[in-house]
Amino acid sequence: MSGKADSMSAAFRREHPVVRHEGAPPSPHEQVQAFLDSAESSPDPWSADIEIVRADACAKVLAVTGEPLSVASVESVDADGVPSRLYRTTGAEREVLVWAHGGGWIHGDLDTADGVARALANRAACAVLSIDYRLAPEYPFPAGFDDVWTAVTWASRRFDGVAVGGDSSGGNLAAAAALKARDEGVRLASQLLVYPALDSVEDTDYKVAFRRRYADFAGRPGFGSNSYRRLKHIWETYVPDPVVRKTSYASPLHAESVYGVAPATIITAEHDFLRGEAEDYAQRLGTAGVPVELFDYAGQIHGFFEMFTVMTDAHHAVGVAGTAVRLAFQSSHANEPSREMSCDR
Repeated sequence: MSGKADSMSAAFRREHPVVRHEGAPPSPHEQVQAFLDSAESSPDPWSADIEIVRADACAKVLAVTGEPLSVASVESVDADGVPSRLYRTTGAEREVLVWAHGGGWIHGDLDTADGVARALANRAACAVLSIDYRLAPEYPFPAGFDDVWTAVTWASRRFDGVAVGGDSSGGNLAAAAALKARDEGVRLASQLLVYPALDSVEDTDYKVAFRRRYADFAGRPGFGSNSYRRLKHIWETYVPDPVVRKTSYASPLHAESVYGVAPATIITAEHDFLRGEAEDYAQRLGTAGVPVELFDYAGQIHGFFEMFTVMTDAHHAVGVAGTAVRLAFQSSHANEPSREMSCDR
């Protein structure tokens, strides 16, 4: 089920390797096909009113997350000015996962992230701080990134251990926060990146091939080209300046160095426009000696991680993510100097 990739350092490990026949038409998981067959179209974000886009996205997420799992407490908190929710499973947790929701930096909120936050808190056995970062176009980069970083520093003053994570655009923010934590000397136990957006470059070989190969995926004409157009739009909305778009905190794949960042767990979906850059980032991390595990879900699409009512893989992936975070905290504490050693200094 697992093994080291020959061309990468021993720090890199790929779980559940996917066998792909690139010459054959891409084949969705049967649950993906059923979901796409029943899904209604969404308004184009480049032409519809942003509030309509946000309301539509919220309704679609809430429709697939199901009944919220029980936790010990959910508290609204102000993380140095960033509205957040703090989820606890016992009330005595000393570790916290700072979680940034997805939504292309333009939609998503604490309600859409609620299901995932609860599930991760239970699976990881830690607190989860879900943050309501500012959205574009009203607040372009670096506003959302600054909010995530503010929440990380707030959490680091209140918990013994901090990890950072997010899905899609939230994965971008988590990866960028991990880079800044390295730069600022703030210790993170891990970074959890779920199908993250990491590269603003439009015409990479992978993206060009995706547009061609996914022209009619799962019976949906234009799947590849529509994915490309949506991603192009949200990048331009989030980071309007094309020069800034390639800086490390905007596009983590373009960081000059990833040496010394927190250990990473990366979850990808086979039929995802962002899969290529996530795999490239995993390879960069491994080459730099950063422990990284890559879990790739065959037959899956972008967004499956929160689809608890329609995708069996969502439950498995959250379990994988929660276990990775829990083990990262355990490993982090095991490597800390004892209090007696600290006193001796």
